[in-house]
Amino acid sequence: MPRPLTHTDPIRIRFDQFELDEANALLLRDGKAVAVAPTPFSVLCALARQPGALLTKGALLDAVWGHQFVSESVLKTAVSDLRMALGDTPREPRIIETVPRRGYRFIAAPRAVPQAHVAPETAAPSASAVTIADAEAEAFIGRADAMTRLRRAWQRACGGQRAVVWVAGEPGIGKTTLIEHFAASLGNVVFVRGQCVEHYGNGESYLPVLEALAELCRKDPALPPVLRTVAPTWMLQLPWLSTAEERGELRRELAGVGPDRMLREMGELLDRYTGQRPLLLVTEDLHWADRATVQLIDHVARRRGRAGLMWLATFRLAEVVALDHPLNPLRRELRLHRLCEEIVLDPFSETEVAAFVGLHSPSLARDEAFVRALHARTDGVPLFVSSVVAEVVDRSEQHADASTRLAAVVVPENLVAIIDHQIAKLGAEQRNLLAAAAVCGADFRAETIAHALQQDITSVAVACDELVRQHVWLSAPRSGDESGEVHPAYAFRHALLRQVLYDRTPSPARAQLHRAVGAALERERAAGVAVAASELAMHFDRGRQPMAALRHFAEAADAALLNFSPAASIAMAQRGLALVPQVQADDERDALELALATLLGVAAFQSHGVGPQAKVAFERAYTLLAAAPNHPMRRRLLHGLGYCCSLRGEYVDALVVAKRAEVLSAESDDRELMLVACFLHGEAHHLQGQTQAARSWAERGLAIAETLDNAATEVFAADPQVALLGMLAVDLVRSGLVQRARALVERAHARAHALRQPMTRLVAAWHEALVEVRLGSADRLAALADEMQALVDEFSLAHGHTASRWFRGWAEARKGRPREGFHLIRQACEESLQLGMWAGASEVLGYAAEALLLDSDVEGAKVQLQKALQIADQLDEGVYLPQLLLSQAAIARAQGERKADAAALRRSVNVACEQQAPWLELLARVELCAHDDAGADDWQALASLVDRLPEAASTEAVQQARALLGARA
Repeated sequence: MPRPLTHTDPIRIRFDQFELDEANALLLRDGKAVAVAPTPFSVLCALARQPGALLTKGALLDAVWGHQFVSESVLKTAVSDLRMALGDTPREPRIIETVPRRGYRFIAAPRAVPQAHVAPETAAPSASAVTIADAEAEAFIGRADAMTRLRRAWQRACGGQRAVVWVAGEPGIGKTTLIEHFAASLGNVVFVRGQCVEHYGNGESYLPVLEALAELCRKDPALPPVLRTVAPTWMLQLPWLSTAEERGELRRELAGVGPDRMLREMGELLDRYTGQRPLLLVTEDLHWADRATVQLIDHVARRRGRAGLMWLATFRLAEVVALDHPLNPLRRELRLHRLCEEIVLDPFSETEVAAFVGLHSPSLARDEAFVRALHARTDGVPLFVSSVVAEVVDRSEQHADASTRLAAVVVPENLVAIIDHQIAKLGAEQRNLLAAAAVCGADFRAETIAHALQQDITSVAVACDELVRQHVWLSAPRSGDESGEVHPAYAFRHALLRQVLYDRTPSPARAQLHRAVGAALERERAAGVAVAASELAMHFDRGRQPMAALRHFAEAADAALLNFSPAASIAMAQRGLALVPQVQADDERDALELALATLLGVAAFQSHGVGPQAKVAFERAYTLLAAAPNHPMRRRLLHGLGYCCSLRGEYVDALVVAKRAEVLSAESDDRELMLVACFLHGEAHHLQGQTQAARSWAERGLAIAETLDNAATEVFAADPQVALLGMLAVDLVRSGLVQRARALVERAHARAHALRQPMTRLVAAWHEALVEVRLGSADRLAALADEMQALVDEFSLAHGHTASRWFRGWAEARKGRPREGFHLIRQACEESLQLGMWAGASEVLGYAAEALLLDSDVEGAKVQLQKALQIADQLDEGVYLPQLLLSQAAIARAQGERKADAAALRRSVNVACEQQAPWLELLARVELCAHDDAGADDWQALASLVDRLPEAASTEAVQQARALLGARA
């Protein structure tokens, strides 16, 4: 948007047959007003201020647009519009001369205007010059209070107090005009804007914010390095800022990061950036905003600390309320806490209508009957008023009185009808072009329209330029953007224009246009133009070509996952799966269905945990795998389904999936698929308490992972080597190989920190925490819990949120705060169970029972233990069963039930032996011998265990065993 010139003395001169009055924004020809849009008018003022002097393109861009990034093509369009208004030509210039490849020169002879001069009555411009968009921009009436409130908000932002301001109103009420006048009044400030657009289904996450951020990066070259440091997830959304290798490295570093991380990164980025300079961020048409953008506004509004940010947003109030948009409760909530300000624009009053009419014809403005009738028939909606006024003043040549001219104008009853009236004036070719453009979207490229309509690109571009010069339908093309686009894109001046054009195109024709536009965009994409898969999917979906739509929905769902938008991925996958019945069954359809179902499962798992949505999606894909065993997504599917089953506590099902992966791997010599099988086998056997089997699979998988060295991929959220090292370390402790287990833990931590992957670091800490629980180190576990929580908070690693708290609770209980520890454990456990994650629940409830025993709450401990034992029995989960039985013995002992005490200890010993877990057997035999329930065989077995476990010699359990053996001797 142009910046007004900041010279203290506005220029006022006469030249040729024109008079230029900058202060009043008037250009007169022979005393009659000439309609000129604000940007060309500013160009004219800049040129006329230095008559005869060459103004380079750079100087003009700086004078009119300030430091905003615009290309020379925008200046060229503005000069072209200006020449049309002046009746000038580039070949035989009278007023503006082009200096090839350098700039422009004002060559008319300026004359001073006498101070006593009074401008004659403003005559009506022609209907082709004064149109809906121009009339909106020509005058700024009835918005003084709104402007005052906006300026106050900006002053607060400049003072370091963030300001969130809504501008609400119906279509055509002047929301954009208000913002443009406000931004222009600020002078040379950092101002970026983004536009929400109407989508089919779920829109692209953060679309208007990404558009604004891209603009800010173009304006400030120092910003991209800050993005890499402060907001790497946002940098991934702007691929033109980095190379493919850099993006790959970023994705590996951010594997497993949750969508909430993007909120915190943007909040931090805005705080840092605005700490140096205030920023005006505008996002328009929030009634079309995606849920993620609304959440971001909420997050930014609630942040504390200084920030020189003013976030100014517009929306249609009626649509937000009627459609129950997520923006509606947010605006109420923020207003309640005084975190935002809302400006609702009202229609013009009769007085304001009169003022508007006065800009075109003072005599009409003095006609009270005319003004009253105009207000009654337009309801004072500015867009409506401007259109009708343009029609009325154009009919002045008929020499009829004002009321007669008003009556002769067909005044529709609403804004849609106004646009229909404008559509009726179009020629057939223009109507067809605009219909195709409306199908393309809010903006479009002339090449796309030419391919879709099978027309010559030059003729389409000329037609588009003509529509731009009419100032009704299209705005001037913008230059190529971050996508690498070379050719400029045109945009509709108002979203309502596109909407009505789209709705007025018959359904069959619309479907045909969608097909044609989709094919054109595919062709451009193949040539290197950046076209989103979601856009192509929408076109083929609406064009009733479901197979083509399926291909692009699958790609779009995958891309959304890569960009930390699981909600968008779910929407794309669900829409694609809904189209499957419309396609004749064949191998390609089944393969696409498998891909979509797998992606839906992965996205649902990331968003909602291992609930039914993820499980059902994975199972749908799994049933299709038999017909497509070599499907490229089989690794993600089998890992996703097997891991989902394992986390749900369905260990038998997880082992079935693991076996399937093992068989398919053997058939195709797929080592990564074998790694999936090893991981699933090892995890399920570990949770079942089958120590040696778990060790065997973990060791086999680790050997494979070391040869692949594939860090984190789309299959594994965390580095497989680190995960397997940690898994193996836990089972080595169960085997009494404590020193080897600690060595593996150190290897896992070293690799995790070298890879700089948050999820991998979390996994390393999680497995070490399990090791420390088994070894009884409260201090180390407390430090690990803090490390896990820090990772969870910084990187939104949802899967570690509960674990960090129950580990903290375990440590608290052993550091003298058992009741506080119990509450932490139970709350975290309940949250995990609500997400459907039952794996390890018997162990965590065992922690809760142990905490209550430390608090001498025997009855409470008994309740927790019964729940733990019930879950262990239901799930066949033996991973913590020996320790649970030790707690059962302690409870019986506290209640004076010696037989029950001894029976529980004996069972603990037996289970540990069955699980081939000598460390757990040692713990049980120490308790057995310490409480006078042991026979000679038990003492001999304890002594044998001490000798068999040299790596555990320094542990408290072995030292206690030796003390008992020494006392007995």
